[in-house]
Amino acid sequence: MQSTTVIILSSAAAGLLAVGTIGYLVVDDPDQQVDSIELTGVTSGAAPGANGAASSEKNPASTQSVDGLEQLVGELRADDGDGDDPDDWSVSGVEVDFGPEEWLLTAPELEDFDGNGTVEPLLDELRGLEGGEVTLGVRYEADDDRDDADVYTVNGLAFRDTDSGPAPWQSTGDQTEADRDTVSANAAEAVGEGARTVEVERQDEDGWDGWDAEVLDAGGQEYEVILDAAGEVVDVRAED
Repeated sequence: MQSTTVIILSSAAAGLLAVGTIGYLVVDDPDQQVDSIELTGVTSGAAPGANGAASSEKNPASTQSVDGLEQLVGELRADDGDGDDPDDWSVSGVEVDFGPEEWLLTAPELEDFDGNGTVEPLLDELRGLEGGEVTLGVRYEADDDRDDADVYTVNGLAFRDTDSGPAPWQSTGDQTEADRDTVSANAAEAVGEGARTVEVERQDEDGWDGWDAEVLDAGGQEYEVILDAAGEVVDVRAED
């Protein structure tokens, strides 16, 4: 199926938005309109009620207008090959950003994106969608190539705030921060008896707050250990 990128128009666009839906206009054919899709849990611009006011409790605004997003449709692919890069995904040749690797490995649970009836850790949700067609609401990176995009909605479900709020992986400052010695000791313990930590680095990719440690086991095998800001181990993996 050939994918088409379409622009999500705001409520100011005449006639395209109805309560509970969002209209899409195909870029290369301004006279063609595709089916509206429903977005839930998005915090930007509540859809008005029939009288122009915000929806009431009896008619909650579960569907809202989203400004500045474009629709990207195509097969979701994991481009990591061997599973070593859980943050490496693409749709129709566009690299799509679901967040930094360290955060993805913390197994956050957000929504039932793959529609199997269970909210699972995000990587499991993405793997459930892998190889199938997805509809993403995205914003492209600020360059002319349009080959990198940040993801905001997945199949109509909110993935991250479309306003200026923090991304779901950005630190809220509510964790007690571990010191370097504690991080080093926890990393070595996670690898096993006789292991020693040879390097510890603070990681803050895209606002994720945590640690990355290089550990050698008793036999000299090198491991990468990822820990959160409090020094709790998130992931342990052997290096090639």
